[in-house]
Amino acid sequence: MNRNDENRLREWISGSRRKPLVLRGARQVGKSTLVRQFAAHQGLALNEINLERHLGLEKIFTTLV
Repeated sequence: MNRNDENRLREWISGSRRKPLVLRGARQVGKSTLVRQFAAHQGLALNEINLERHLGLEKIFTTLV
């Protein structure tokens, strides 16, 4: 399955000054599938962190403000 958004990811990854990528959207619309598919097509290693499954890790992403 080829997605239009995969083209946007290709543009993002080829940018010389790219910033971290954040995908936002409703549940069950294919965000994770898109990233997994993109990583596979690009031959990239993908490390996923699912904070719903590993609740203890959410502390890592909080700020000290």
